[in-house]
Amino acid sequence: MGLSAQLSAVRSPNGTASKRPHPRPSRGLQTKLRRLVPARVLPVLRAADTAATLRLYRPSHLSTWYRDWTDSSTSTLPGVDRRRYVAELLGWLKRAHDATVGGGVAAYYSFAEGWSAGYPETTGYIIVTCLEAAVRLGDPDLRARARRFADWELGVQMPVGAWQSGLVTATPVPAVFNTGQVIQGLLAAYRAFGRIRYLEAAARGAHWLTAQQDADGAWRRHTYRDFPNSYSTRVAWPLIDLAEVTGESEFRESAVKYLEWASRWQDESGWLGRCSLEPEEPALTHTLAYAMEGFLESGLLLREERWVRVAQKTAEALLHRYEVRRHLAGSYAQGWRGDHSYACLTGCAQVALVWCRLSQLTGDARYLNAALKLNDFVTSCIDLDTASREIRGAVKGSHPIWGHYMRFRFPSWAVKFTVDSLLREEDALKALEDRP
Repeated sequence: MGLSAQLSAVRSPNGTASKRPHPRPSRGLQTKLRRLVPARVLPVLRAADTAATLRLYRPSHLSTWYRDWTDSSTSTLPGVDRRRYVAELLGWLKRAHDATVGGGVAAYYSFAEGWSAGYPETTGYIIVTCLEAAVRLGDPDLRARARRFADWELGVQMPVGAWQSGLVTATPVPAVFNTGQVIQGLLAAYRAFGRIRYLEAAARGAHWLTAQQDADGAWRRHTYRDFPNSYSTRVAWPLIDLAEVTGESEFRESAVKYLEWASRWQDESGWLGRCSLEPEEPALTHTLAYAMEGFLESGLLLREERWVRVAQKTAEALLHRYEVRRHLAGSYAQGWRGDHSYACLTGCAQVALVWCRLSQLTGDARYLNAALKLNDFVTSCIDLDTASREIRGAVKGSHPIWGHYMRFRFPSWAVKFTVDSLLREEDALKALEDRP
């Protein structure tokens, strides 16, 4: 891929072109430039313009881009203890918190924009990661931050009970998926700290969710582009968990109704329809993994094997493709047609996480073997040596960094799921060692 193609428009978190990708000269000036400058020079000038916008004059930005440009398909083993990666990843999450004004965890660090504002959705499920890691690593600061995240979520909850889509600086618009992830975080905070306010806020959010659900089980209102998706199994999962704590059967019934609807989109090959961010778009490995994890964990909470089997069917399809190519596509279209021009690192970490869970449940070593290799790949893409506080321990949206998903950005949820995956890997290896 040429330099000018790599340095193309920055993408927003939902995968659509940013409204302000980079400043442009006026049309009149562009017309004059086209007349005065030889055609062969224009692509170079456009690339230089974009390079300036992406601040490639910063050594850490340039070295990240150059590393990917010279070897955009690295799969070398990192040769570093996993716990060091976990510590560096969590250190980045702390810096993503410190960088925001008013609380919450930044959605991402961007070459073009720097640190974003706080993001209610991902701050919600980052609470879960921080609380578990605080125990595993003996880090009281992580526990204290998790409590601050939960308190912040209480402050940004909308009067209707939902949490908003997008960054906290955006005009609040309630969102189904985002609300589900915050409920999960508040439930974890309630279990850790015992504050009834966390449980009450989670229940208000859950009542709002059930009120938005259509009779067939789908959520169509307050979804991205009003598109009923099959990856909101990750909303059903916290609803089931919340029902266990509150005793409100309405939450469980709503979740099961959605699982019924979403499972109808799975075909015999394991493909899940409606698992993309937008209609007619390929499904990211990120959203496919959301769906798998939601089905799996919902099935375990409900003690219903049918939902576990739905997750396993898609996990098997991805495992087969990984075993054949030793690479997961960044996205897949129906029929499992993959875009292998990039890897979605968030999705890779999530898929490895699901494989680790399945290896423990089934005893099938293929899952753990593939998860170890996939986590090797993800960690090999993390820079532990840079002095840049923004990039050390961060996880790119895509590898290479100009790939389709979260282009030239380091999203906080990629870091969260990489930590989760490495901890699940630890659990799976221990279970294997303890097996008679």
